[in-house]
Amino acid sequence: MRTEALDGIIFGATITDVALTDLDDTTWNQIEHAFNTHGLLVFPGQHLDHDSAATFAMRFGPLQREAKRAHSITNRQEDGTTLSDRDPTWLTLSYPTRYWHADGTFGLIPPKACMLAAASVVSDGGQTAFVDMTAACEALDSELRERIDGLSAFHSNLVGTMRVLPKVNRDYLYSLVGDTPEDGTYGLGMSVECPLRPLVRMHPVTGRPSIFAGRHTFGIPGMALEDADDLLRELEAFAAQPPRVYEHNWAVGDVIIWDNLRLLHRACDYDDQKETRELLNCRVAGDPNTDAGLDTHEARKSAEIQRSELTRLLTRPT
Repeated sequence: MRTEALDGIIFGATITDVALTDLDDTTWNQIEHAFNTHGLLVFPGQHLDHDSAATFAMRFGPLQREAKRAHSITNRQEDGTTLSDRDPTWLTLSYPTRYWHADGTFGLIPPKACMLAAASVVSDGGQTAFVDMTAACEALDSELRERIDGLSAFHSNLVGTMRVLPKVNRDYLYSLVGDTPEDGTYGLGMSVECPLRPLVRMHPVTGRPSIFAGRHTFGIPGMALEDADDLLRELEAFAAQPPRVYEHNWAVGDVIIWDNLRLLHRACDYDDQKETRELLNCRVAGDPNTDAGLDTHEARKSAEIQRSELTRLLTRPT
């Protein structure tokens, strides 16, 4: 096995001379150490399928929802037609993933690691970009670091989606979601409650601090919603600067696994109406003892704060 740090980037490594379908314990231990050190590992030429992708991902722990196979992330429906901007999958998954985010932070326990394996790639665009929020936190000036230490923010898929969609799509999504929840959810299964998480958190393995932000974050207790949004977007913009950003040009057979508690990622644009992009995805379950949201008085007001933020977003002119 050969490990080589990504050139010009302060995180991530490429690993070659290894077969992910045939790992002995020594090689696996080297991979796990590299993962904790670099935060992101690229394995070219592995050509995993839905089953073998899941088998490798489960080396890092059980998958979310006890999954046993990878699932496909693609711009095609099961009948082969392309997703349109009226499709709920496009509205809530395909388009919003073009913005910086960590997977599943709006759920009770976010995944600790995520994996993608390239099954079909496009001729132009379609890269996946990553940003190291631990390096970003350590690069903050002392004034901004002191300002955000001790703060927390809510995480909501519904808010994060409404915030980034163009107005015409946002209005259409709202017609599907509605504002009269039943049994704890709005339409499309969007949760009324959302977790509150520290804005700076210590990584449970490395002990290094990380900015826990991204498109799902909003509503810092003690701040006006507009001011919280300004601060969160300022932190994202600061983080997403060289040498803290890596953009991966996919080739069929590539596998990437990354630390979801350390990195944000996003999909880069491509012509999703003409070409097919399919990535096999696995999410390794997080630890309820270290990754759950806060249990505070402010956290128990999440439904109210989310409703206020949705109202603010829906009344924006653009």
